[in-house]
Amino acid sequence: MNAKILVVMSSESALPLQGGQTHTTGFYLNEFGVPAHRLVQKGYDLTVTTPRGNRPPLDPGSDAASFFKDEAEYQQIKTFVDQTLSGPIIKLSDAAANLDEYVAVFLPGGHAPMIELMRDPDLRRVLAHFHARALPTALICHAPVALLAAQDDAAAYQDTLQSGGTPTAQAFLYGGYKATVFSTPEEKEAESGFEAPMLYYPADALTAAGMTIQNGAKWSSHVTRDRELITGQNPMSDEEFVAVFLKALEESPVAAGA
Repeated sequence: MNAKILVVMSSESALPLQGGQTHTTGFYLNEFGVPAHRLVQKGYDLTVTTPRGNRPPLDPGSDAASFFKDEAEYQQIKTFVDQTLSGPIIKLSDAAANLDEYVAVFLPGGHAPMIELMRDPDLRRVLAHFHARALPTALICHAPVALLAAQDDAAAYQDTLQSGGTPTAQAFLYGGYKATVFSTPEEKEAESGFEAPMLYYPADALTAAGMTIQNGAKWSSHVTRDRELITGQNPMSDEEFVAVFLKALEESPVAAGA
């Protein structure tokens, strides 16, 4: 039986912005598709979850060949993603009640994790499980902001961020960890095409919680690994990200023996 990896994705597609505006978002095609395809090629089975158990929305801006090596890879990954997400999608609460069958957890990016995942109590249970067992925990682009669910009263932390205040993390599992996330310079360029400015930036949110954010050059691949945590900075990091993720899986006694 193949080892199983839990994939956690957002149910939502409307990112709150300043002035009550919203921006249509979802998961990024290549940030899910490229790592997921490689994991399946290596023999892992994926279980896709969302908080509501719905098919995760795709960010329409990511549905472009420019995020891939060439048109052929774009078409291959797009077909793979459609087939994968046409299968069963389970509720995150159901997955959180039965975590021992998984050897790792993977969160793809896109702005969507900034909506509800970073305050989701079921995600907190998921992250705590893999953290306590030092099992690979892999997040790319905006997804590392969802690590903020792994603290006491994550909802209050997000509310403070969104209101423009300075939050204080309580019992945050990843305090002191090194990570990378979609950088503020990248975010400022991206939000220039939004309906309004963002409420906060991911790098600031993670830094305030006690993480050490190590970002590379804009729009260039950059991956950070610290203990069980593997993080990728942006869409350009997909290939390097999954390579580091696979190495972590190979080094994990649980994953190797599954």
